[in-house]
Amino acid sequence: MSAPRIYLASKFAWGLLFYMMATVSMIYQVDMAGLNALELVLVGTALEVSAFLFEIPTGVVADTYSRKLSVVIGYMILGFSFVLSASFPVFYVIAAGSFLLGIGWTFISGAHQAWLADEVGESEAATLYLKGEKLSSYGAFFGIGLAVLLGSVQINYPFILSGVLFCCWSVFAWFAMTESHFEPASVAHLNSYAKMTHTFSRGLVTVRRSSTLILLMLVGVVFGTFSEGYDRLSTAHLLRSFEFPAPLGYQPVVLFGAFAAMGNVLCIGVVHLAERYVDTDNVRQIANTLTLLTVSILSGVACFALTGHVWLAIFMYVALMPLRQVVEPLTLAWLNRNIDAPVRATVLSMHSQADALGQTGGGPGIGLLGREFGLRIALVTTAILLLPAIWLYQRSHGIRNRGNT
Repeated sequence: MSAPRIYLASKFAWGLLFYMMATVSMIYQVDMAGLNALELVLVGTALEVSAFLFEIPTGVVADTYSRKLSVVIGYMILGFSFVLSASFPVFYVIAAGSFLLGIGWTFISGAHQAWLADEVGESEAATLYLKGEKLSSYGAFFGIGLAVLLGSVQINYPFILSGVLFCCWSVFAWFAMTESHFEPASVAHLNSYAKMTHTFSRGLVTVRRSSTLILLMLVGVVFGTFSEGYDRLSTAHLLRSFEFPAPLGYQPVVLFGAFAAMGNVLCIGVVHLAERYVDTDNVRQIANTLTLLTVSILSGVACFALTGHVWLAIFMYVALMPLRQVVEPLTLAWLNRNIDAPVRATVLSMHSQADALGQTGGGPGIGLLGREFGLRIALVTTAILLLPAIWLYQRSHGIRNRGNT
């Protein structure tokens, strides 16, 4: 398969399989495993600790040896982690599965996007990142539907099936992906350890010499600090803070499946608008769009946390999904314009590690705040944590960016 086709197919499969798991994951942790607010956040912290520890090493491996191999390994580890977490509704097992999930994700993050940019070029890759988000949303519809059907029988069944299918996709990706334009970043005469050290050093120098990359790393830390608290507590807030009216008196898996489906409909529309109106070759336009999205997310989370009306809370919960989802492809397009090809996966992994650093540092504190003072206070705090990102995006206007128009 051609690189664009396999990338878009992978994004569709990712949406299908990930949402099959994600639709039931928090319900499984809240209802079946009975985790409290702090335990919910610590499960996420386990994921982010592993991401922090392994992001750069796996990125270096991808740049030094094979980005394709890195992606294939990542899918396999993801699948195994899902099956483990879903098999035993115990905090320590779920946390262990989450730790493995983080490792699997680090093999994919950076490597997949870098692989595409090498195969098709930066400009076409920026367009495909947005198309991929739309296809991921289409795939999510099927994943949500399967999650609702299987989850109505047993809440962990979609979790397990998703893991098995991720392992199958790993095998498919090994045979389907090409890697015709990859050039290892290392020096041929060096041994394996020296090659990896050399690649890492080049990636670090690339970041240190670019004000734009440093700024985006800081933004990654800010978004990580915000997202860990919101991701882990928003579902619990809806389940524990509200009484759903009679028309919504279904099983939680059906309700949250419906919410996710509505969010994906909105996501398709928002990504379409971004494709149409945001010039991904113009970083000033990207920065302004990201500023607007961040202000909207901050306001939406604050409203979601403070409202006492269940319908408004549901509306904000759904509306926040597409706003958050479109941030990633725009950020990737901006990052790629400031990274040299040989160290692309390493630098993208550094950005993911910045996000993991924020989540690891901020998550436990938000979870403790939620346990001691309530979920509303914790969620308002996560919204406030986004303020520095708005300031950083506006600071970018004074920085010279590669590819600016």
